[in-house]
Amino acid sequence: MRTLFIALTLLILIGNSFTLRSQDFHSDLDIDCDTAQLHLSDYLESLPHYEISMGKKKSLQTKDQKLKLAFYVALLHYPELHDKKMSLRLKSISSTMQAQPHPNFILKRKSQRAYKININDNPDYTGIYYRDLSFNALVGWLGHEFAHVLEYSKMNNRELLGFISSYVFDKRTMRKTERTADRETIKRGLGNQLLDGAHFFHRSKKVSKRYREKNKKYYLSEEEIIADIKKNCD
Repeated sequence: MRTLFIALTLLILIGNSFTLRSQDFHSDLDIDCDTAQLHLSDYLESLPHYEISMGKKKSLQTKDQKLKLAFYVALLHYPELHDKKMSLRLKSISSTMQAQPHPNFILKRKSQRAYKININDNPDYTGIYYRDLSFNALVGWLGHEFAHVLEYSKMNNRELLGFISSYVFDKRTMRKTERTADRETIKRGLGNQLLDGAHFFHRSKKVSKRYREKNKKYYLSEEEIIADIKKNCD
């Protein structure tokens, strides 16, 4: 029970973690690979198919069709996660999004673990409201979170507990973790979507200065995202 209490405490502390950014990005930047925009209208009829093919162990606690579709379109790029238990819910949190193992993971085998993604629905905290994000950016945002879930799924319980502790208390671990998740998102073919999100985040006047500076410190810049896109297109 003491171990479980420590795990739950750390999960509460990690509440400000795993943030991304978003929005429509149209520029003349020279990116030497496919950078197609994803449009909601192209996927509207696909939700029933995605729910059958990927949704058996997924619980999306929202009626927002755009958000559901963005979830599944991003998940298409992570086939390793199709059979993982995951939930998505809207919640008032002090970051844009959180990807976490379910608090009871310490009592479960790695293969039986469940994961959850919380999406902030209170723009007063961050200046970002998920409904304002383009579909393209929302897919990239969720792709980043799936990169976190993928990493969790590779750890045993002891490793995961150690990682959570290190992430919460060591800023170097936080920076490395977030930048690695950005790079994994790009490798999965969602670089344009990630760039779309970064473009919105850094130009939104609603985002607080403190939140913007935190983002710059821990995540890839637009220039770094572009460089990684080019590298991964070779």
